[in-house]
Amino acid sequence: MKEKLLNNLGLKVASLVLAFGVWMAIVNISNPVIGDSQLVPVEVRNEEALKAADLTYEIDGKDMVAVYYQVRTRDRSLIKASDFKAYVDLKDYNVTGAVPVTVEINKDKEGLVKSDTITAKPMVIRIITEQLQTKRFDLQVVTKGKAKEGYQPGTINLVPDHVTVEGPESLVGQINHMGVEIQIAANTTSDINATAEPLFYDANGNKLNLSDKVTVNKSQIDYYVQILKAKNLPLNFEVTGQVAKGYRYTGLESDVKSVAVAGTKSVLASLTSIDVSSDKLNIDGATKDKIVRLDLSQYLPPNTTIAGDEYKDVSVKLKVEPLTTRVFTLQLSNLDKKGMSEDYNYSFDKQTCDVTVKGLKEDLDALKEENLNAVLDVSDLNPGTYPGMIHFEVAEGFEVTVYTPFNVTVAKENTVSTETQSTTVSETTESSAQ
Repeated sequence: MKEKLLNNLGLKVASLVLAFGVWMAIVNISNPVIGDSQLVPVEVRNEEALKAADLTYEIDGKDMVAVYYQVRTRDRSLIKASDFKAYVDLKDYNVTGAVPVTVEINKDKEGLVKSDTITAKPMVIRIITEQLQTKRFDLQVVTKGKAKEGYQPGTINLVPDHVTVEGPESLVGQINHMGVEIQIAANTTSDINATAEPLFYDANGNKLNLSDKVTVNKSQIDYYVQILKAKNLPLNFEVTGQVAKGYRYTGLESDVKSVAVAGTKSVLASLTSIDVSSDKLNIDGATKDKIVRLDLSQYLPPNTTIAGDEYKDVSVKLKVEPLTTRVFTLQLSNLDKKGMSEDYNYSFDKQTCDVTVKGLKEDLDALKEENLNAVLDVSDLNPGTYPGMIHFEVAEGFEVTVYTPFNVTVAKENTVSTETQSTTVSETTESSAQ
């Protein structure tokens, strides 16, 4: 088989070359017309026709069409996609949304392609329209970074301080607010002048990346940031009112205890704290904890500022707890006596006395009998029987509400001794008689 293929090899190769040459000659002489195609982007014209009707639009699907045409074989390589222009005219828009595609060829290529052979697939582009919305937004400021220690941003001015957006209702409706981010370098000690791009935010404060269908009338916002000397000042919350009977106000908790206040050196020198006085800090009739939210910027001294939005919604808890009672049992014979006389003897009709103390449960659990500092007052008592009077000295936060009544008998010391001796003699006589 190999010998047959190699037999007269030169003649066979020459035959192939001759055949190819004859084919090329025929092609060049006849130069037949063939069909070809190019992928061409679709241009949209007369957009203002829809805008005048307060409509915006988007192309449903791809914005490309395949352009088919006929060209002679030798000219095929001379035709490129850029030689065609495909467009839809929004003046031709109707309620169906289908707009015909028109294709034109550049004039310098008109002689190479027959215009009546040019077609586009698809022949129409579907346009989806939506109501156009225009809305104004006041710009909010978000600061990033912190100035050098001991300095804080003061007044921030935006120019302009608002923008107007325009776009489809479905996209504009996603915008909750707009703002600019201001970068503050760590070594900043002087005022800042710069520009920033306005940003879109949703209701949760997340940035929105909207399409170019939403336009803003101002692409850059000029801003000025005043950098002031800062001083950390403690907060003095002024709580007013009285809680309900049987309850006690036990203090205040706040997630912010001090703030860095910015101002001029002379102003800051005169400040030692920030007094926060508000109707919200009233506890009249309270029977449980009261939580309020405060904007601390409302309580600043004149010509001062607070840096950061976290101080505009500070949580403050006014703590209210119920009062309870605990009963202590005192041994009357162990009580210290005020005003006692060595000439008298003191006895009681009971051995113990129950004392009821009111206070907070946690405090009462830690209270001991000796903390009551109970003293029996027998001042100026002559022999006889009297209602017992006890004085207490308890710490702040406690109240002795009641103690069980008892009687104190005061007798002369020798009388008691004589009675005791008589009793002893009598008992001895009786014993002897037995």
